[in-house]
Amino acid sequence: MQKILIFLKTLFLSGSDNQSFIGATWVVILLKATPKKFKRFVALSVLSWSPHYFYRDANEEYDQLPFKDFIEEEAKRNKESREKIVNQILAPYLSSDLTVLDYGCGPGFLANAVSPHVEQLFAVDVSKGVLECARTLNGQENTTYLHISQLDRIKPGSIDLVYSFAVIQHVTDEIFRGILDVCSKVLKENGKIVFHVVLDHQEWQKEEEWLADNSLEGKLKRKYALNCFARDEESILQMLKDYGFSSISLQPVESICSEDFDDICKQHLVTALKTTQSKEASLLVSR
Repeated sequence: MQKILIFLKTLFLSGSDNQSFIGATWVVILLKATPKKFKRFVALSVLSWSPHYFYRDANEEYDQLPFKDFIEEEAKRNKESREKIVNQILAPYLSSDLTVLDYGCGPGFLANAVSPHVEQLFAVDVSKGVLECARTLNGQENTTYLHISQLDRIKPGSIDLVYSFAVIQHVTDEIFRGILDVCSKVLKENGKIVFHVVLDHQEWQKEEEWLADNSLEGKLKRKYALNCFARDEESILQMLKDYGFSSISLQPVESICSEDFDDICKQHLVTALKTTQSKEASLLVSR
């Protein structure tokens, strides 16, 4: 019964795109119509309805909390963990003169933590509803939230840094290549990518195993579930090379962090530079 309820909530909130977990148009309409003094509560409530952002079982103390207190505590947990990502992982790559792109920003907690450290920030996601939540909860003057269909609003060659956390392991190779293509186009010469990736997760299936399941359940999972694709180091590095990225570095996040504050700390960070050859390589791959 619990799984059925979760699926119905996900279906109710999802947009037309795969993995668009809070993409429903009614969410955008609801938040825009909500009076200002209630917007925060409504946005946090929407995030709690999705099984992908707020977790009632994240803390035993949540069982005793009223709903309003629970969503505020989850917002606090998200805020603090994203601040630690900035302070312990992203800080060396940030400076006040940079224009930055957050790819797969979700409700914007990481974007909000990054924004004080950069000049301008674009934050992109596939879910229109979650972007409206981000504007409500984590809007800043130097931050522009965009749907992926609005990427043309970012001038080619205008971005110094693209970062992405808790995204790459959830997208197919095709979408990953699309992300790299976007990075190649929007980054300046010697612009950098900083991606959180998951390597060789033993409990996760490879993409071909997900695609091989043509049952109704398999198809529904591909569209509405949080797909988790296992990748090896070689495949990730090869995709980066295919798009001309150079100076590639792959390292365990735990070698950077001073504490184990999130699952990310047990995974990997990949960095790379866009060079003059990146655009030429991208054109060759796309043909």
